[in-house]
Parts: sequence; structure tokens; C-alpha cells
Amino acid sequence: MSRLHVHGIGLCAMGDTEPFNEETGRLEDVPIKDYAKPALRRRYGRVAKLMYIAASRAIKDAGVEDPTVLDVVASTAMGEVKTCLDLLRQIHETKGALISPSLVPNSVHNAPAGHLTIGIKDQSPAITVSQGWLSAEAAISTAGDLLAISGSKIALAVIGDEADPAWIERLGELGATDWAKELADESFQEGAVALIVGTEPGGKRLGSIEASLERRDNDYTREIVERFSENFGDNLEVRVRAGAGGAELSKIVDATIDGPGVGTSQIGAIAVLLERMKDPSCTNLLLIGREVDEIGWLHWLR
Repeated sequence: MSRLHVHGIGLCAMGDTEPFNEETGRLEDVPIKDYAKPALRRRYGRVAKLMYIAASRAIKDAGVEDPTVLDVVASTAMGEVKTCLDLLRQIHETKGALISPSLVPNSVHNAPAGHLTIGIKDQSPAITVSQGWLSAEAAISTAGDLLAISGSKIALAVIGDEADPAWIERLGELGATDWAKELADESFQEGAVALIVGTEPGGKRLGSIEASLERRDNDYTREIVERFSENFGDNLEVRVRAGAGGAELSKIVDATIDGPGVGTSQIGAIAVLLERMKDPSCTNLLLIGREVDEIGWLHWLR
């Protein structure tokens, strides 16, 4: 994909209005009532609420006058987990005799994108991507591809997942203590992050961004770092996400490791990007993540 320009940013996530949690981070306040009408929001799952708020804030931040023209890419690693668990519990307890019509449509990963586009009356192409803990990189990359295909000038990329300590407790109650510990150790921090990106610079001049996912080995990571060092100078800051096996990459390249919490979640890459953007001395940032045999990277240039 070609480089995209960042026009606006929106968050509804841990680390924004509420501090990161040392354990699993779940927002106390999700103010969807400030953004969506009752008739719409009563159908939303938690991820849909997080994404809707983040997207609304990004649209406002970018000064988008007509959101109906935005190409949309929504990205979630897990989707509406609580909804799916509630649906499974309902099926189990009633042997399928009682299935809530509100749970079924929200159990699919593209439900948040559907709620969002209906809410903002969007009439442009919309895609949902899900690629594990590299879904943030996939969202940015797909947004670039979508703009190239559609011929549009501007797109909304929104990334989000929920987290709930109750899942860990439930696993422990069921005897899956090893799984419960693994999940607890990840310290996932829930939330959604939205970016308005375009093929041309926006008025706020928030820099340009490029992202990619590729199935390569660790040696390819060196190639990525060398490429951006050669093309954009020696002041390249390299950071590696700790989660999903990404910490192993620190043995391959000289990089800062983003630790527990935001460093493990799939929105971690964007959250770290936004934090570094606040530092005027940061002008050239490369974020790298890994999951199984895939390597994802995101490069931002002020």
C-alpha cells in the first residue's frame, strides 16, 4: 500500500480517560449515550459501543463534514466475546429452545461495522478484518487498499476489542487454571482507536502512515528496520510489541519492548503510536508485531 496521511484521531480506550490497569483493563465508563440514539444503541454490543465512540471522536477531530462518504475498515481480534459467551450459555441452558434474536447478529465479527455505518448513515464501502493481534496493522493496510480500489480520498479505520476479568474468573471456576493464568498474564487493556486517513495531507498535519502484514521469518524483521533506516534517516525509533510472541523480535533487532497491557493488545500498536506522537522529538517511528508466522509493521513519519 502507499502511505496514508492521518487527518484525525479518536479514542475510547484504557490509557485515555482512564489509566492502564496492571491487570485486565476494563473501562468503567463507555458513554455511548452521548453519541448514538437510544433506538440504535440498545442493539450494540460492547465492542460496537467502543468503536462507535472512537469513530465519532475521530470524525469530529478530523473535521469531516459528511461521514457518509467515508470508506470504512473495522478491525477486531475477538469480536463481541461477551455476546458470544451469553449466546452459548443460552443455547446450553435451554438446549436451543431459547435463542435471543439480539445476541445472534452481534455474535459475528462484522456486527460493530454494521452498527457504525448505519449510525453515521455511511453509503460507502465497508470492510471488517480480523487477524489476531495484528488486526491493527491489517486495518491500516486494508484502508489503503480500499482507497486505491474505490478511488475515494478519505477513510475511517477503527480498531477495537473488549476485555473482562470475569472471563478469567469463569475459566478458573471451570478448572482451566492454566488458561486462566495465561489470560491474566496478558493484562489486556480494552478499548477502540479510530484514525481518519486520506490519500492527501489533512489540515492538522498529523503525519503519514504505512502498514503491512507478511508471512516471513525473523530475518525479514532486520530487512524492515534496515529499509526504513536507509530511506528515512538514522533517527528511526523502533518498538516491538511484547504480546503474541513479539518479544522474541527484540533478539533480532535493537528495539524498545512495549510491556504488559497495551503492548500485548491488538490496539497496542496504535496506542503506542498516538503516545509517541505527543513527543515533538519523535519524528520517525517503526512499530513491529508478530503472531505465529506473521510479521506486521506500522511506520509513521511526522
